[in-house]
Amino acid sequence: MQKLAVLLVEHNILHLLILYKTTTFAYDLNTTTPDPLKMANSAAPPPAAPSPASKLVRIIVVVILALIVLFGLAVLITWLIIKPKQLVYRIDSASVHNFNLKNNHLNATFDLLIKAHNPNGRMSVYYDPIEVSVAYDGQTIAFNTLEPFHQPRRNVTRLDATLVARDAALSGALSRDLRVQKKAGNIGMDVRIKARIRFKVGIFKLKHHTLRISCSPVKVQMSSLKNFETASCDLDW
Repeated sequence: MQKLAVLLVEHNILHLLILYKTTTFAYDLNTTTPDPLKMANSAAPPPAAPSPASKLVRIIVVVILALIVLFGLAVLITWLIIKPKQLVYRIDSASVHNFNLKNNHLNATFDLLIKAHNPNGRMSVYYDPIEVSVAYDGQTIAFNTLEPFHQPRRNVTRLDATLVARDAALSGALSRDLRVQKKAGNIGMDVRIKARIRFKVGIFKLKHHTLRISCSPVKVQMSSLKNFETASCDLDW
């Protein structure tokens, strides 16, 4: 009987241990471990609403970008419609008369024929007074100003320019070079042209531009009867 009682007690104790472990395991399964990240997110305060100042800055930036895009499109469309072409200039004739070089001082008269070509079909050109000069080895020796004029579309205009050198002082080296070239029958010189111009498109006149033209070398003939080699010109805006 004592052994049976001991066995019953041991059986009851074992049964209680098994029941305790089963209950503990079930509790562990039903109980979830809290996620620290979720707890942090749930505990974080909501983001602050943007201030009126930041909204205003964003609107200004968007408006500026939109204006830049619209301006670029307007320029592109205008260019595609007008299709502007470069103005073309050339010296068709150049001669010198009354050439007198004495004591390193020059007196001479230069006659130039300047060809101005406007190839644009939608733009005419308004010229303010045109400054024309003749230079030798970087030194200007004659100068004159031509009258303003209007050049129509797809037009070629020829300008007669007479430039007079009056007692122009030269260095000894320049004087010697000019005498040598005079004997050869022509003098290699630079012709420079400067003018303020405005383009007219339809009824609209655009803003002024300063046009600088350089023609070099121009072989100025000592006699107008000799054949002249036309000289092309470079433009600089």
